[in-house]
Amino acid sequence: MNKLAAMPGMQGVKDQIEQMIQYRRIAELRKQNSLKTSPQSNHMVFTGNPGTGKTTAARLIGKAFVEIGLLKSSDKSVPFVEVHHSMITHPHVGEAEKRMVAKFKEARGGVLFIDEAYAFVGKSDARTSEKVVATMVQYIEDMRDQIVVIAAGYPKNMAEFLSFNPGLASRFPTTIHFPDYEIPDLVQVAQQMLLEQEYQGSPEFYEALASVMWIEKSKANFGNARTVRNHIERSIRRQAMRVARTPQPSRKDLATLTGEDLVHSPQGVRNSEKEALHKIILDAQARLFALDLKELTQRTL
Repeated sequence: MNKLAAMPGMQGVKDQIEQMIQYRRIAELRKQNSLKTSPQSNHMVFTGNPGTGKTTAARLIGKAFVEIGLLKSSDKSVPFVEVHHSMITHPHVGEAEKRMVAKFKEARGGVLFIDEAYAFVGKSDARTSEKVVATMVQYIEDMRDQIVVIAAGYPKNMAEFLSFNPGLASRFPTTIHFPDYEIPDLVQVAQQMLLEQEYQGSPEFYEALASVMWIEKSKANFGNARTVRNHIERSIRRQAMRVARTPQPSRKDLATLTGEDLVHSPQGVRNSEKEALHKIILDAQARLFALDLKELTQRTL
C-alpha cells in the first residue's frame, strides 16, 4: 500500500484501509496455521465527493488483496472493472441483468467498482432496478471469494442505495468516507501532477493556486483533485503560449509554470480569496448565532 500512503492527505482513510488489509492478512495466516477465523466480507462502500481518490484507492486495494492472497488473479495485472448505470441500462427485458453479470465475470480475480451506485435504484424503472440490484446481491454472494465489489457515491445517496434491497447492507459491512482535500493537500496533488508530466511550478504559481483553491472550495460541486487537474491542464496550455514567444527557451523555461500561467493577476486572485474567506466567516458566524438562539430558546421552554 505504499502508493496509497504517497497520496496527499486522507490519513483517516489510509488508516482504515491499512487496518482492514492487515486484519485480512492475519486472518489468512491464522487459517494457514489451523487457527479459527471468522468469515469476513471483502466488499465495501466508498462515500465522498468527486475527486477525493476513491477510484485510485479501489485500484490499490485490489492489488493489495492479490498480494496477500485474498484474491487469485490469473493475469499479471489485477482486473479493475468500473461500472456506471449507463453501461448496464438496456430497453430490452433481461438485458440489463445480463450486462451486470458480464461485468462481474470480467472482474473475476480483481475489483468491480460500481461508481454512483445509487443510480441503479432510480425511480424511472423500478422493476428493472429491482432485478439489476437482485442480480448484484446474488453475484456478490456467489463470487465472494473471487472478487471485491466496491460501491461508491455521495454519502446520502449511498444510504438510499443500501436500503433499497434487504441483502445489500449485509454484503457491504465496511464503509469508508473520503473527505474533501484541504488546501495544502490540493497543492501537493498539483505538485505530483506536474512532476508526472516533467513540469514544476514557481513559488508564485503555488501561492496563486492556493488562493484559487480557496475560492473553488467555496463553490457548490467542488471537484477536489479533478478541479486541480483542470487548472493544471489550462496552465500548461497557457505556459506553452507564453514560452512560444521566447526566441530560444531554456530547459527551465520549458518546464516551469508561473503565476501568470494560472491567473491573469495573482494579486487579483488573492483579493478574491479574501472575499471568499470573508463569506465563509460570515456564514460561520450566522450559523453560530442560529445555534446560540436555538439553545437559548430551548432553555426558556
